[in-house]
Amino acid sequence: MARVEGFEPAHSGQVPVDSGGNPVAVGVWGDSSTGVGVFGTSGTLPPGVDNIPTNIAGVEGHSIQNPGVVGRSVEDAGVSGESLQGLGVLGRSTTGSGVLGVTFVPVDPDGNPSASGVFGSSTVGGNGVVGFVGGATGVVGSSVRGTGVRGSSGDSDGVVGNSLSANGVIGIGGSGRTRGEIASGVLGQSDGGFGVRGVSGSRQGAVGVSFGAAEGVFGLNFSPQPGPGTFGESVLGNGVEGFSFSGIGVQGEGRNGGVRGLSRSTNSNAGGIIGENPNGFAGVFLGKVRVTGFLSKAGGGFEIDHPLDPGNKCLSHSFVESPDMLNVYSGNVTTDGNGEAHVTLPGYFEALNEDFRYQLTVMGQFAQAIVGQEIKNNHFTIKSDRARVKVSWQVTGVRKDRWAVANRITVEEEKAAKDKGRYLHPDLWGQSGETAMVGFHSERTSGQGSLRRTIDLLPERLRQRVEQHLQSLQHGDHVDRDEIQTLMVEVRQAALQLHEEVSTIDRARLEEEWRQVEAMVERMRPTTQRDEHGEAGALLRRVSQVLPEQLKQRLEQHLHALLRGDHVDRGELQSLVSEARQEAHPHPPGGLPRADRARLEEEWRQVEALVQQVRQRSPWMGAHGG
Repeated sequence: MARVEGFEPAHSGQVPVDSGGNPVAVGVWGDSSTGVGVFGTSGTLPPGVDNIPTNIAGVEGHSIQNPGVVGRSVEDAGVSGESLQGLGVLGRSTTGSGVLGVTFVPVDPDGNPSASGVFGSSTVGGNGVVGFVGGATGVVGSSVRGTGVRGSSGDSDGVVGNSLSANGVIGIGGSGRTRGEIASGVLGQSDGGFGVRGVSGSRQGAVGVSFGAAEGVFGLNFSPQPGPGTFGESVLGNGVEGFSFSGIGVQGEGRNGGVRGLSRSTNSNAGGIIGENPNGFAGVFLGKVRVTGFLSKAGGGFEIDHPLDPGNKCLSHSFVESPDMLNVYSGNVTTDGNGEAHVTLPGYFEALNEDFRYQLTVMGQFAQAIVGQEIKNNHFTIKSDRARVKVSWQVTGVRKDRWAVANRITVEEEKAAKDKGRYLHPDLWGQSGETAMVGFHSERTSGQGSLRRTIDLLPERLRQRVEQHLQSLQHGDHVDRDEIQTLMVEVRQAALQLHEEVSTIDRARLEEEWRQVEAMVERMRPTTQRDEHGEAGALLRRVSQVLPEQLKQRLEQHLHALLRGDHVDRGELQSLVSEARQEAHPHPPGGLPRADRARLEEEWRQVEALVQQVRQRSPWMGAHGG
């Protein structure tokens, strides 16, 4: 049977030939120099419905309730669109989706998807898939039970978000738990690199904000290796800084110590811990204090509740100072009938002291008393010119223990060259704080800087009110607690509404959209059997992702034992930590597919082979497009 040919109004000059110029057989050939080559319609136009406008095209199909054009193929593309300078395929819709891609290929035995509803690829440097709109979201990925958006790359970034004036990437987590863990707005995970990394050219690399009772930033190290939960490092500034408008700037708590400071500086004025308070105490210790090294101070004493009026007064005494490391021993003794008294000192006296000095005072009568025999074998003798004379004695000795000998005090010494012109107490000599030898001339955290950083994180319309209240707290002024609590509630509500358009996607909406997609797909589904075995395996994998409750209880028991200081089997704890790490892995192999290099390269080879087949069928594209 001869082919059917139609021309209107005239030949366009195009003929059905292959890339070599050989004629290609066609069943129907429609050609037009100015209009539509082939025009097909289906369905009856309902009353009151306008006719569908016709565009100039090689083939155009119109339908009322069914597809306008359908293409099917057993082994190749059902519909193929190619263009040298325009769009290969264009899909448009007034009220629905412009392009819908559906695949009926089930997941592989590991639960990973083996095909895609929509697949985009570029082999010469372009983007595989691009979404671009004026005021909405460029690309949206939604899933009821799986991953909404996933990006994988062999050598570059898996997902990149970029914005000229707003956030590059926003993650909004649910309020419940998934896989036994608390949901997160953004989750970062890496086996060999950083879980989450933040970099900024001029501001903070990472910022955490909490509007509840929890920490703004929290770090946890749960590993057999005793690493820190949080670590801060700076090249020129402070490694870690903390600031609070009404509480403690930095607080440490631990079973073996609350806070530890270590300085590796060769500067003798540097300290492992530096406390500074121009208006009060630089350090307050509620309990015993132990100093194993040298203690240097300008003065000191004790302060207690006044014994006669403890509720209203304090009593203070000053230390007794000396250029020598003196130990003082004293007592009272009465001479016998021969006017002699033997005084016994502690057994360690001569091992600890040298260069002994004596003082004797007669009490109750006029008499004379002398040291009859100086200290020997930790004893000395007092003699009086009368019998039974009461004598008050005092003996001092200079320490000679090894620590004291190695750390003798230099009573007078020259200041180091870098400290000349500087003072330990510049204010007492009429000098400014910049001339201080210790502490005051170092770089310190600015309360005003902390205030500015805090204000920058808050909604703009509430910044002025918050700033006024925080300044009052910073200066120690009275602040209405109820008013500031009300303001905090407003700040939290305003902050959560900053991205309300993004967060409006709830589960009910996702479920409804998925039902609509399923209904649409069901009408398109071919007559193939469902993979019941694969679905059952996926369900079992999802159940296995939940951390067993008994493991949580065992971990809790061990942690409680550590806090109490009880003995804990280190080997058992390390084994338990390994189990917990495996169980708490956010995306085990049965969940989110792990993108390994071998798999990515194999998929890329398949894509290149597919593209090569397309080029072989259409060499004119390769000749013009490279």
